[in-house]
Formats: sequence, structure tokens, C-alpha cells
Amino acid sequence: MRGTKAFFAVVVLTAIVGLASVANAQVKFVGVGSSAMFNTISAAAFTDLCSSRAGSDCHHWSASGKNSGDNQNWAQGVDSRNNSIPPESGTFFVAWDNNTSPISVWSYLSVDTIVGQRLFFAAPRAAQQIDSGALTTAGQNKVPAAILLNRQTGTTQADETTGIPAAVLTAVQHVFTAAISDVRPEDAKFEVNRILATYVVAGTGLGYGNPANATCFQAPDSWTVSAILGCPIYGTWGGRSVPVQYALTGKDPFSGSAAWKYKTIEVGAEPIIFVYNASNPNGLGALGPDSNVAFKNLNRFTAAYAFNGTLGRAQDLDASLTFALQGISSNPPVFPILREPLSGTMTTTEFNVFRTTETLKEIPNAASQETGINLANACSLGSNCPDPLFLPGPGGSFRYRAIGTGAEISGVSNVGGVKHTADSIGYTFFSFGNVNPIGGASGVGRYVTLDGVDPINQGYGSYVSDGVTYAPGQLPLCVAPCVAVGGTSLPNVRNGSYGAWSIIRAVTDATGVNLTNTQALVTAAQNEVNNTTADFVPFVCTDTTGLCTGEPGLNVFHSHFTPAGVAGAPHNGNVTATEVGGDVHGAVFTDQADKDYFGDTGKELVAIRQ
Repeated sequence: MRGTKAFFAVVVLTAIVGLASVANAQVKFVGVGSSAMFNTISAAAFTDLCSSRAGSDCHHWSASGKNSGDNQNWAQGVDSRNNSIPPESGTFFVAWDNNTSPISVWSYLSVDTIVGQRLFFAAPRAAQQIDSGALTTAGQNKVPAAILLNRQTGTTQADETTGIPAAVLTAVQHVFTAAISDVRPEDAKFEVNRILATYVVAGTGLGYGNPANATCFQAPDSWTVSAILGCPIYGTWGGRSVPVQYALTGKDPFSGSAAWKYKTIEVGAEPIIFVYNASNPNGLGALGPDSNVAFKNLNRFTAAYAFNGTLGRAQDLDASLTFALQGISSNPPVFPILREPLSGTMTTTEFNVFRTTETLKEIPNAASQETGINLANACSLGSNCPDPLFLPGPGGSFRYRAIGTGAEISGVSNVGGVKHTADSIGYTFFSFGNVNPIGGASGVGRYVTLDGVDPINQGYGSYVSDGVTYAPGQLPLCVAPCVAVGGTSLPNVRNGSYGAWSIIRAVTDATGVNLTNTQALVTAAQNEVNNTTADFVPFVCTDTTGLCTGEPGLNVFHSHFTPAGVAGAPHNGNVTATEVGGDVHGAVFTDQADKDYFGDTGKELVAIRQ
């Protein structure tokens, strides 16, 4: 649904006039962006920043979807640059401290990564809009209570059941102060350009900005498609995401206003993991000779062929799935679940796995999960149409599309997603919150190695996480605090051997209070990660001794480069003072290698891509 901007002007004017304090509440952080980081950022705000202060009285509330009372989105981002730009609904989390005067407030709106960057970079900047029903309605616990530790009580804490205070509701009707992103701004801008460009079989243009596409809309979406406002990207089980242009430099394409001056703050590294539904013992859930799951590994070429629709049967994925040896006569279809190209999760996976230098060389017209998704094709929406993606493959397989991490893992209204689709396979950034719905011994989800390298542990097999023993492939659960010894979490991300990971960044203003408050949130999350939910590798050393013998942080990086058509010289962030350039499929080097090379030559390592 389109939502409404009816009360937007009055409410947001109040927020803009009183940036520091609104109705006895002080906005500390109004973030927007990555659905993959929704749980991590929300937990950081509540546990690591709000409740960690002596004497704090912290509460939280969350919601998504629509308020049945008025049929409006519970939460949405509103881009006012053009009346045709539809509001972007999302999943909302807010934490507040009642024991401060004024009340301190942190909030986060989960949308696609690249949509979040657009809402932040829009000039004038987009704003958050929360439905007034939040005043009296119980929260929906969109962030698992198990990962939300209240440091004052020492226990985990669920959403408030009586709604949120009026002062908090007024405060969060506010322009966004930061975007949380799985990819650098230059990579996000490149992807927007690719999405809106004319369709090319090779995947350099996806065609969503072509006004001639007959299959562009589902009711009630309706606007004039152009090179700066494209067709919606729909999900199989609901939801949609809209590609809209913006500027990193120069002038905004809608308003003509100057682009914002911004800064990126590196938070930490998380791996992309491939997960599947193991509920079918005669399919992907078949057991191997060790009585554990047989499907254990996915190599990147097999992954590329599965997600582009070329391969579609269970035994195509892993040589260990030898059904004949287990008395199983069938070779059932598998069901890849793709993300939308405005997703940072999709972009990271696309360029680290499906669209690498090697796959582009071998299959130049099929090295993308978007292969075959041409909106110009004649089709019937919802049945055989590429948008929402419902493309048949070999052996009875289908490719599906999920909008957002929640839909990828859990579907929508208990339909679809990895959780509800037997023999489905998908991908997500790893965090305890993200895998919670399919995790543990009783969950239907399992994970695999990529090119033989484990994304979570040193090696694939039985392992212990926070005192609990898990069988091979089981996804770890967390009841906060989920502690880890500094320097031990996600070892194959730390050493650079795992093939699909990204550094999470916070993008905010170059100077001022937004920079100060965003840095405070990032620093708190980095300092506390091993004591709360250890599911990312801090970008920086957090050892207070200065020797980095405790938590050394991340000591590898992706080489940077200038994405085609995006301004900005390629520099790596380890020697130069400012990190610029794209890095979404840069080659992996150690920090020390870059420092040594710079010391020897006065230059940084070349921008090699994987």
C-alpha cells in the first residue's frame, strides 16, 4: 500500500525545529537501513547504550506491517522530494530511557540497505513517520527478546505491552540521522544505477527504470516510471521495494539541492551464510553416514548456477547428497530464495559469489541471480511473472523472491521463506537474531560451508556456542548475554579465508551532533559485542590496554576501487585518513600487507577484484 503523507508536514516540522529536544524527549539516534542489521543495531541501542548507564530505566517497542485500526503502516520513511515517491514501510524498533530528563530516545527503521541510504542522502532528507496507534498498542517483539539484555536488571526484556510514551512518539517523527549499510555508499549508488538502467542480458542493467515495461505494477502502486523513479520490486509473499535515484556528490536529481557531506563509520564484519530448510528427510534434510545432514558444502559455481535457475535438483548442490546410497529413489527439486537488488545482502552475495571475476568469465550472460528476470516479458503477475519472481526451473524447482531478511528467513504471515518452504535455500548476513527463527536443534534451518570454508566456526562439525553443543550445520541460538573470548568469534572472517563477508558501516553527517551520537552507538556496540551478542567482528581493536591482546578487531579488508559510473577515487581505508571507493567484491588482503606495501612504495595495494 502507498501509505499516506497527510500528517507528515506538521509532525516533521516540529521534529526539525527542535532537533535536540522534542516534547521532553531527546533524539540520540534515528537510523534507517539494513534489514540484516536490524537485530544487531537494536540490541546495541538498548543493551549497549541505553541500559548500560548507571540508573537507567530502559524500555523498547517494535512493530511492522499495518495498524488494523486505520490501515496505515506502523512505520515508514517518507521521501518528500517528489509526490510520486511512495513511502517505504519498514520494521521499527525504539528504545528509550525514562530516567533521564529529557527522555533519551534511539530508534531504527529496517528497510533495504540501499533504500536506507537513499532516505538518508535525499536532499531534503527523508523523515520517519510512526502511526499514533503506537501510543496504546503492545509491541510485536520484532527483535527476539532473547538478545535484548537489560544491564540494570540482568535479565532479557520483551517489548512494552502498553505502547510508547507520547513524548517518545513525537520525538521519533524525525529526519533520519544515519543510515546503516551492508555496503559502501559508492557500491550502493552503483547498484541503483544498475537497477534503473536499460535491461541487458549480461546483468549490467536490470531494466526497472524503463517506462515501457508492461509488468511494472501491482495495485495500488502507480506512478510514472523514469530513469530516476523506477518500477517496484515485489516479493513473492508480499512487500515491495522501489528504486529511486539520489546523489552522493553534486546535485540531487529531484530537488537540485547540493548533496550532503557525509562520513562512514566502520562498525564490524559479518559473513553471508547460506541456509536451507532440512525438514524433508528425503531431500536436503537427508542424513549422511555420520547421521548428520548430508548437505554440508556449496561451491560458488554451483551456487551461481542454482540461483540463476540453471540447476534445480537437490543432488546438484553437493556430492554428499548421494540419495541412492540411502535408499532414496527421488532427486527432489530445490527452491532458491533470492533477495531484491536494493538489498545490501543481495549486493554483497551477488558480487562475492554469483558475479565474481571467475563466474563472469565462464558464464558472462548468466553470472547473476537476476538472470532471466526481464520485466518486458509478457506474463501474469503472481503466476509466471518475473516480478514478483516466480520463475520455474529444472525438475520442478522455482526461484522465489523475499523482501527483507525477515521474509527471507521466516516468510510473511507464516507463509514462505526458508522456515516454511521445504528444500528451500537462501542466504543472510549471520547474526543470532537473524537465524533465531530457524536455529537450534529443533529448528528447520541448517547452514553450509562455502567453497569448503565455514562461515561461523573454524571447521564444520559439532561445536559449542555459549555453553551449548550443536550438531554439524545447526544454527546457534542466543539468550543474552552470549559471551565470547575476545578475538575468537567468526575466525574465518577474521583470517580472510571465508569468501562472502562485508564490513557494516554507519553513514552519517560529516560533522555535528548526528556524527557524535552515531559514533557513540557504534563505539558502544564494538566495546560490548563480546559481552552481549558476539555476532560481528569489531572493525577496531577494543582492548583498553592499547596492546590489542584482548579483542584485536578486524585485520583484513577488501581492496577498494571506483565502481563504473560512480565518482570517487579508490583508496583503502587502512592507510589513508578517509575511506572512499567501492569494495563490495574487492580482493581480500591483510592490513599489514597494505601497510608494508605503502611503506615500500608510497602507494596502496591495487584495486584487485575477486
